[in-house]
Amino acid sequence: MKEKILTNLMELRDDDLAAMEFAAGRSVEMMKAYCNITELPEELMGVGVALAGMLLDSGAAATPFSKAKSIREGDVSVTFAEGMNGADGQEMLDCFKVELDRYRKMDW
Repeated sequence: MKEKILTNLMELRDDDLAAMEFAAGRSVEMMKAYCNITELPEELMGVGVALAGMLLDSGAAATPFSKAKSIREGDVSVTFAEGMNGADGQEMLDCFKVELDRYRKMDW
C-alpha cells in the first residue's frame, strides 16, 4: 500500500522524494493504528494519499524528527520546534473519520 500511495503522491506533487516516502509510510501506519488492522484495504488508497499530502503540507514529513528551535548555553535550555504546525495526527485522522470508521476493528 505504501508504494501505491507514494506513486500516486508523486503524480500529484513535486516534493522531496524522501519527504514523500516518509509521508506515505506514516499515513499507512497512522491508518493501520487508527483502524486496529494489519493490512489496509484498497478502498483506503485515496485516504492514504490525502493524509500523506496533509503530512507534507504540515511540515511533519519534511521533519520527521524534532528540531531544536532555540538553544541557550548558560544554564542549558533547549526549546524544540512544534511538529506539524500545531496539528496532531488525531486531528488529521478526524478529517477522514467517515471513511476510516468503516474498517475500524475493536481493540482488545
